[in-house]
Amino acid sequence: MDLILLHTIIMKRFMIFSYFCVSLLHVCHIHGEIFSSVYKLSIISKEEGKLLSAFNKYISTQARDQKPISFELQRLFNDLEPIVTESSQDPRYAEHPINAFHLIGRFVYKWPVVYSSILCEDCTLDDPASDLNATYQIVTRNIAHWPDEYDVQASAQALLRLRTFYYFNIDEAINGILFDEHCQPLNPSQVLKIVSIAKDSRMLNEARLWSEALLRRLPFTSFLDENVNEAAILKILSSIYEQAGLYHKASAILGNFIKDDKKGHSEVLNENEQNDINEEEEADISFVSEEYDDNYKQLCRENRKTPKESLQLYCYLSDTVIPYYKGKVEIANLQPKIFLFHDVISEREALHLRNEGSKEFHRSKLGQGQLSGSEIDRTRVSETAWLHDKPGIVKRATHRVGLLTGLKTKSSPFLSNTEPFQIVNYGIGGMYNPHYDTFEKPSWGPISEDEPDDLKGTGDRIATWLFYLNDVKVGGATVFPNINTRIPVIQVTAYDLYIPFKFYPFLH
Repeated sequence: MDLILLHTIIMKRFMIFSYFCVSLLHVCHIHGEIFSSVYKLSIISKEEGKLLSAFNKYISTQARDQKPISFELQRLFNDLEPIVTESSQDPRYAEHPINAFHLIGRFVYKWPVVYSSILCEDCTLDDPASDLNATYQIVTRNIAHWPDEYDVQASAQALLRLRTFYYFNIDEAINGILFDEHCQPLNPSQVLKIVSIAKDSRMLNEARLWSEALLRRLPFTSFLDENVNEAAILKILSSIYEQAGLYHKASAILGNFIKDDKKGHSEVLNENEQNDINEEEEADISFVSEEYDDNYKQLCRENRKTPKESLQLYCYLSDTVIPYYKGKVEIANLQPKIFLFHDVISEREALHLRNEGSKEFHRSKLGQGQLSGSEIDRTRVSETAWLHDKPGIVKRATHRVGLLTGLKTKSSPFLSNTEPFQIVNYGIGGMYNPHYDTFEKPSWGPISEDEPDDLKGTGDRIATWLFYLNDVKVGGATVFPNINTRIPVIQVTAYDLYIPFKFYPFLH
């Protein structure tokens, strides 16, 4: 799991030779493409500044020429101007999950209203309106994919998932503080959107917690919406308990508001009575659906090795075939061996690798069969690019990996020892569920004609080398639940995992 800052890694896998078929990465339809990469979010944050500039020019020209400006359009400008002015100038704005939720929401709910109001079919386009239209077309081309409702849903689910892992304070998050990082506060309407998505995602405990936090916050907010009031929130809270099967609790919550809405609330109460169950049966219904086990979530938050285990871990300088080139090695786990290598690449080289990868990013896929977009979104939220060993920094990095590990790192079109570098940029609340890195291929069989060229005739993965290309403020660790080990994010640090067959395979 990753939080607050973008998390980019680069991996190289090593193969054993064997003649058999590889599991292909299947192409699938993805609904939304923005939430899956903080890099893409940072692009639309920057491009939003261009939209605001053109909008500002339009409003200023209308005012100068004493032309009427609709109340809705002026309200939108007053709402967008201070926020976008700040966000478009902050290169790290989109790295914060709550800011990212706001950013996507503006592109889905606000900017389309601006353009439909100004660029309507019956409207006469003066120069400022034409400039606005031209800017809109340029921005649309630059971001490749305009955020949609699916991105809103996925960004809210990411925020909810982060809450279940890191237990952040919901009241503070609504007020604009997340892990001591300031962000744009959430208004009641946005909180209700998160609650609705939590309900639809069967994250009922999260829906309850966010609803209760909104009830506490409501008396202190200046947000005006006739549909957002205490009675409405209590009705939603009651429906959450009802969805969980806790009908007595649902009825009790609504008890004090029957007079305000006799028809609506009575219908709910009558339905609760029809579905009534005794207290013992009701207690058996699980209100909290745990998608991830506690050991995995705790590893994401903190180290779980005992003092005795930690005392067995140590650091040393490793020799290479070049006498003066030593590796700074830290043992992160004994069985199987996981090595941390420090200062293998420089920050400048890490930046180069990030930049090269960003040119080729596409949605990360899975090698576990044909999965739909929503199934991938529940498993892996990231974008991927592949870098081959071209002369320069990439080739030098590959050479150093070979020096430090003693493994053959030269790739070839056929029977290659290694895969190309895989650059991965994670999205909002970026995560990759526990999975096996190996293909679990049979040890014999003909070479498939459908096999990717880079893996043609190669065997299964026996080792993974991973560089962290940037730091994060919270989260981002790679964890191994089966061996109780976590590898925290440290920029330009690498870890090497060798998989002996007696430990093969295991989750990470």
